[in-house]
Amino acid sequence: MELVLILVPIFVFVLLKMILDQRAAARADHVRLLEEALKNPNIDRPTLESLTYQLTGNRAPRNGGPGGIGGAFQAVILAVGWLVLFTGIGVWVGGEMCHDHDMNLGGIVTSIIGFGLVTFPFALRELEARRQPQ
Repeated sequence: MELVLILVPIFVFVLLKMILDQRAAARADHVRLLEEALKNPNIDRPTLESLTYQLTGNRAPRNGGPGGIGGAFQAVILAVGWLVLFTGIGVWVGGEMCHDHDMNLGGIVTSIIGFGLVTFPFALRELEARRQPQ
């Protein structure tokens, strides 16, 4: 019995050590491959940014969206949009449950406005990505 109490921790230690060594080797291979890919002069800008992010974990600095709308403002619009969307859905469901036509209509209109607010930041980002460099 004492032999089992001695051998089990040793076995667990050896197993964990082997797993950690394999992960470290795989990580080193991954970094080496990324470094070699970054040295290629024929890669385009988005691929370069993606490889750099994988290597360093840092994103390239981005400027604000069209019309000077920055990322923080877009995040606020998205958050407000989610609140309005789900409030509208809740009012719509409440109108269905109470059989109230006016409440139904208010919920539908509020949901449509909320959906527009939710999709607005994504539409701005897509327009910015498609804008031709000057």
